[in-house]
Amino acid sequence: MKHRLKLKRVFSLVLILIMIICTFSGCSKSSKLKKNGEIYLYYTNKDRTKLISKTYKPEGDDTIAQVEEVLNQMNTPVKKKNFITAKPESVEISGYTLYDKTVNIDFSSSYYEMSKVTELLCRSAIVLSITQLKGVDYVIFTVNSQPLVLDGNNEIGSMKAEDFVAGEESNINSFQNLNIVVYYADKDGKNLVAEEYSGVYDTNTSVEKLILDKLISGPELNQYQRTIPSNVKLLSVMTKDGICYVNFDNSFLTESTDVSPELEIYSIVNSLCELSYINKVQISINGETNVKFKDSISLEYTFTRNLDIVK
Repeated sequence: MKHRLKLKRVFSLVLILIMIICTFSGCSKSSKLKKNGEIYLYYTNKDRTKLISKTYKPEGDDTIAQVEEVLNQMNTPVKKKNFITAKPESVEISGYTLYDKTVNIDFSSSYYEMSKVTELLCRSAIVLSITQLKGVDYVIFTVNSQPLVLDGNNEIGSMKAEDFVAGEESNINSFQNLNIVVYYADKDGKNLVAEEYSGVYDTNTSVEKLILDKLISGPELNQYQRTIPSNVKLLSVMTKDGICYVNFDNSFLTESTDVSPELEIYSIVNSLCELSYINKVQISINGETNVKFKDSISLEYTFTRNLDIVK
């Protein structure tokens, strides 16, 4: 017993030291960028599944000149391996204005031709990049001079960097306490049951990804069953306007478990909706939602929490 307590104290001390080192190294990098006038420009990886970034120092004399400069830079192919411009070449920027710390960017109608995942990555990259400029707090997107409307009738208004709570590659390491609830299947495979986790986590990884990783790795309790096959690959996860966008590879469709498709889907939805800022979940396969999961559940629409199947 004394040996266990000693190990626990040593582990706690090591963890505190890691937190201190990471916090100071993160602050040092952030201060250096601010001091040098550099910002992060956001791009996507070659698979268009997540955001990646590189540093850049704007040279424009005023804010609107820097906005133009940043947009041009983001639209220029990068020689770095695995860097792809977040905005597809087919989507054109018709114009932009700056008023009262808000940048309004107008796009061509081809904006609506992007898949949901590509659109979200594009929008995130632009907002996260531009709002770092001095004098810019918000960004508004319009298409053919009309407000951007997504998911049928959801008008997207002004956006700030904090709206994009996950998905972008983090630049500062830090650790925080975490309490999450993950839903697996019961031993009969007929209902969902909750398993709670608590501990310290690295905020470079979003809470949404941690939850999905827990689902993929499976339950710790033997009396519970996994709901997602262990070899399923999570391509990306991002949250915006209360909707969590989850993008899996094709194995999510082809690999099977011992539970029903309904339990598979709602183990994901219910687990993510335990987070206070998530109300709905949109699941896609390789960025596409026009598919049926196991030939029975359409992924075209968003899902909300279902407590009727929770034991």
